[in-house]
Amino acid sequence: MKQRRILSLIAMLVLCAAMWLPGAAQAEILELPIDFSFGTAPQEKYAEGKMSYEDPSITVTRSYTKSKEYGCTYYVVDIKITNATQLRTESAAGGPNGFNTRQKVTVANMAKRTKAVVAVNGDYYAEHPGSLVLRQGVMFRNCTETYHDLLLIDEDGDFHVILNDNRNRRYDDPATRPMDVSDIDLTQVDGKKVINGIDFGPCIVLDGQPVTTIVRSWTNPLNSKEWEPAQRICIAQTGKLSYRIIAVAHYGLNIENFTNLVMSFGDVQIAYMLDGGDSSQIVFLGKKINNTQAKNVRAVPDCIYFASAYQPD
Repeated sequence: MKQRRILSLIAMLVLCAAMWLPGAAQAEILELPIDFSFGTAPQEKYAEGKMSYEDPSITVTRSYTKSKEYGCTYYVVDIKITNATQLRTESAAGGPNGFNTRQKVTVANMAKRTKAVVAVNGDYYAEHPGSLVLRQGVMFRNCTETYHDLLLIDEDGDFHVILNDNRNRRYDDPATRPMDVSDIDLTQVDGKKVINGIDFGPCIVLDGQPVTTIVRSWTNPLNSKEWEPAQRICIAQTGKLSYRIIAVAHYGLNIENFTNLVMSFGDVQIAYMLDGGDSSQIVFLGKKINNTQAKNVRAVPDCIYFASAYQPD
């Protein structure tokens, strides 16, 4: 009995000591506001050869592969976050009015400003008049017609895609007509609020299946550019609050082979292409990590980023 009391007293003293240790009670994981503020500063800085980052709110691992099978180098970043508010968007201009401008800067510039752990270029909304611009819960531009598949990211961080009903349509071809989405409420999906809407695409994986084998015609002349190798980049959801960014180097892949590469990972639920070519930029802890040999980096109007929400003492 006496021994049990001594053990209980020791346990109580240990608990009290932990509560009074500097920072032990103050450290926490925040739920970030749905606005144009930023996350917390990462606990580490970029270093050459650094391939991962982890704090209590986010885990990131990255890799690059010189693939003989695909004949190119591809870059992969896996991200796991604690809450959906850590998946955020930012404009080049910044601030609550930023998406009303056409200003452009590099993704690294936006990543450093927002203290992003990982950032990737967005949909280049500034050069697509009439496209959907729904960012951080604010509808800056509501489209009624679009030539693209739409990616909607809800308040739980889940991806949803509205497929263009004729995927051979192109915004630069006056002979084709855009998809009418005027009767769709793009601010809600499955009863949940949409926080970010991305208007580019195409969606290449949906419900774990390659979309191209279902609805895309690879022989249609409107898609001739898609047969050509190019820099391509996508953002994917692989599980609950789990995401992957995949990009290929400048000599690249056509969309069919890029889809095959994305499918080869086996756990991709939805994969959606972002603006490719020289816009393809992945930034890790403030440093661009794909196509690092490029001398000039294209300025872009927006990015998608993943923030830390860990608040130490």
